[in-house]
Amino acid sequence: MGYAKPTDNLRHTLRGATASAHDLLDGTMRAAAGWASRDDYARFLSLQYAARLPVEAWLADNAPADLNPPAQASLIAQDLVELGEPVPASASPFDLPVPAAEAAEVTRAEALGAAWVLAGSSLGNRAILAEVRRAAEQNAQPLWPTRFLSDAAMLDFWKGLRTQLEGSADIEDVERATCAAAAVFEHFIAHAQASPDGSGGVPEAAQTHRAP
Repeated sequence: MGYAKPTDNLRHTLRGATASAHDLLDGTMRAAAGWASRDDYARFLSLQYAARLPVEAWLADNAPADLNPPAQASLIAQDLVELGEPVPASASPFDLPVPAAEAAEVTRAEALGAAWVLAGSSLGNRAILAEVRRAAEQNAQPLWPTRFLSDAAMLDFWKGLRTQLEGSADIEDVERATCAAAAVFEHFIAHAQASPDGSGGVPEAAQTHRAP
């Protein structure tokens, strides 16, 4: 990936290494679902639930307690039920690519990279929440359920995680964290592109919510 070198700020390094994947995911998610209408929003939640559940399960099995983000799939399920929509089945299980998984056990750096993706998305969710609220006000409609988008627990987790990400990392940790983060992005992208409306086409004007 071109980032296998020491760094004095792992967060900045992860951002640079996964920038294109993050942009692709954001555009693909908007193309496949979006949140401009109730049906779009329900589809967005369904995609998030199905893709997020396997990553949460992987982190629960492999990450140390301080790197295991608050589970949000249950919040998405509650939002879907309130919308009167079915809770979808989980996407395919998530795991790291074979080269990164050859170690006897998942390293702390790999858990950190995966956790960074889920935790960083909480800021993007805040931006989406603002759009959803604005749409409800403009259309004089009740606000759709937003337990997932407004989850404070993940935002608090992100604030704590950020202190660890601001530090230095050696070559091996940079490579493992980057590989794990990229794998999470690829998992979400693959699921969104496989959805009925997610052909993989990404609008050129798609606005991104880049991970912090």
